[in-house]
Amino acid sequence: MASSVTPLRLPVPLPVNPLRRVRDLVLELTADTPADQVPFHDMCFYRFDQPAVVNKAVTFGVTLGVVLQGTKHIRIEGHDLAVDPSTLLVITRDVEHDIRVTTGGPDRPYLGLALCFGPERVARALLAVAEAGAPPVTESVPAFIQPVDDDIAGAIERLLRAQRDPLDRKLLAPLAIDEILFRLLRSDAAAAVRRGVGHAADAARIVSTMQLMRERHTEKLSVEALARHAAMSPSHFAHRFSSVARVSPMKFLREVRLERARSLLVADGARAGEVASLVGFESAAHFTREFKRRFGVPPSHYLRTRVQ
Repeated sequence: MASSVTPLRLPVPLPVNPLRRVRDLVLELTADTPADQVPFHDMCFYRFDQPAVVNKAVTFGVTLGVVLQGTKHIRIEGHDLAVDPSTLLVITRDVEHDIRVTTGGPDRPYLGLALCFGPERVARALLAVAEAGAPPVTESVPAFIQPVDDDIAGAIERLLRAQRDPLDRKLLAPLAIDEILFRLLRSDAAAAVRRGVGHAADAARIVSTMQLMRERHTEKLSVEALARHAAMSPSHFAHRFSSVARVSPMKFLREVRLERARSLLVADGARAGEVASLVGFESAAHFTREFKRRFGVPPSHYLRTRVQ
């Protein structure tokens, strides 16, 4: 006798785009912060309730920009680009650009994030990719837009989830950042990333010198002393350093000091004057001016707007 029991059909959950989960995480992390631009460890979140213009932002290293809600129009070196949640934007270092964001209002704000990869990290990644046998990329472009890759979006999601726990943030977040960078190097965006460090010849010695500068950033380092460490003449060293890092040795040192200062401000709550001397700046005024240039706000304001 045939059974009259109807088989039970369980509902199949619909897949959720990883970038949507990233959006929800950023909404959660910025929910209690009134600022439009919210610094957060190696990232900066952007949340605007009305259309806005951000003028002449300057990147250092290579920056990945992700629009999670709304649309961003960017003008860079004479090019007009539109970025929405279906695309990712890669910008090289030291490029001034104008940004205009559009939004659906307070109920649907513009939402985005930026992740910066410093020249040292990019140079190390390029060396690793080259040693693994990947073909070199020689094209040079100021910026690149590509469709959202679920693998990159997934790595960004893991990076954001790692921020919730101090130990995860210390041990797992750097791995997620490296994964994102390696995936960019394997994508069509590699041309923009490649321009961020220039040609890789002599890169190993330059990267070694970058590490030395990071370890001894509080000292009065000179191009001559750094050139001796790299076993190069000062003029050749300065040229090769700028070619690999796309920034001069002294400017790289300044950026290292600013990054260290940011860490001290966040971890210890120290005052700007104290931090300035601790990281190697000769005056608090100079430090405050450079900090605002790099991060968009003075040190005191950075602490008030930063997500803890």
